[in-house]
Amino acid sequence: MSQKNAQDNDREPDAEATDHVGAPVAGALRLNIVRHAHDLAALASEWDALSGTLPFQVPFTTASWNILWWQHLRAARMLIRDRLHVFVLRDRRGKLVAVAPMIVSMRPGVELCGVSVLQFFGADPNITEIRGMICHPDHADAAIAVLQDYLRDHKQLWDWIEWQGLSPAQAELLSAPGVPQPKARVMCYLPLPPSWEDLKHGLSRNMKEAIRKCFNSLRRDGHQHAFSVIEHTADVAPALMTFLRLHKLRAMSPEGVFHPNVFRDRKSRQFLTAYAGAASAQGQLRIFQLSVNGAVVASRIGFLSKRQLYLYYSGYDTAWGKYSVMTTLLIHIMQWAIAHELECVNLSTGKDQSKLRWQPLEAIQHNAVQISPRLRSDFLFKAYTHLRSYPFMHRISRKK
Repeated sequence: MSQKNAQDNDREPDAEATDHVGAPVAGALRLNIVRHAHDLAALASEWDALSGTLPFQVPFTTASWNILWWQHLRAARMLIRDRLHVFVLRDRRGKLVAVAPMIVSMRPGVELCGVSVLQFFGADPNITEIRGMICHPDHADAAIAVLQDYLRDHKQLWDWIEWQGLSPAQAELLSAPGVPQPKARVMCYLPLPPSWEDLKHGLSRNMKEAIRKCFNSLRRDGHQHAFSVIEHTADVAPALMTFLRLHKLRAMSPEGVFHPNVFRDRKSRQFLTAYAGAASAQGQLRIFQLSVNGAVVASRIGFLSKRQLYLYYSGYDTAWGKYSVMTTLLIHIMQWAIAHELECVNLSTGKDQSKLRWQPLEAIQHNAVQISPRLRSDFLFKAYTHLRSYPFMHRISRKK
């Protein structure tokens, strides 16, 4: 059976008469809706090829990240339940040009008038740092237009949409008038020069001094440190256990900037373990470690693709905080990346000082909330937003 026929057969009962699945849209792109996980898996090779065309190589756009996210992190509770609703767009030749990995999140917690929120995979405690449509750059605006046509024809499907990863023009187009819009998300990245000396030369005087102190302070107190890179699948499991322990220690520290324990719940740890295994099998996982006197005191996860390194979460033993072991580890990572002739180190999202001191470039992803034209939807959005301000609803949201 072809993929298209399989998807057509898996439609919900009311979709037969309403979904124009596979029909030409806007004269250029064809739209399919995926509602079942086995059809999602069938897209994996095409999906990853599409992900490889993006200017920034991040794990969150890959097929394995999204498929594993659905398996491990979707909501399936009385208060919140997610339904798969992935938009797949192809050009006239049948080539995959866009995937919008979305869910319809049913939230009956607002008792008599439950709401349906259409949102991207990644509704988690910031495990998925970047969310949005995976789309070939040449088709971004056309894909948005196709989805808008579909959503107008199926307004009963959703009450509002949480768009992410948009251009400024797309965000302006999709933002509901009079609705407070979410802040843009900044991603910091550092194009790499040919040598470590070139990189260090362009840093501020304060940063150069910080680099010098990192190494001198350990040496002065008689401590020996070593840098290691874990990449072989057989070594991943113990390295992940060490990372999780250090990540938790960092989150428990009352000093400095607060960093939450993103992997505090079991299903988040299971997801990380599953994705790390998949990335390792493809040669894309690196777990960086800094040891002092033979014991690992700092660790950071990295994902490698097409000569780009994405630096994910970290952790460290706070007993060694006065030696700036996280900065020392990052210095070694930069040196390693340059030695391996990588083009770019992505420092992930957020503009905290630990990133800005490297003087990175910034890529800004805009977000928008779009309200359904249904009469009830504007009222429901305002009511739900108001309820979210209460501690009880905040706790429910965090558990998702």
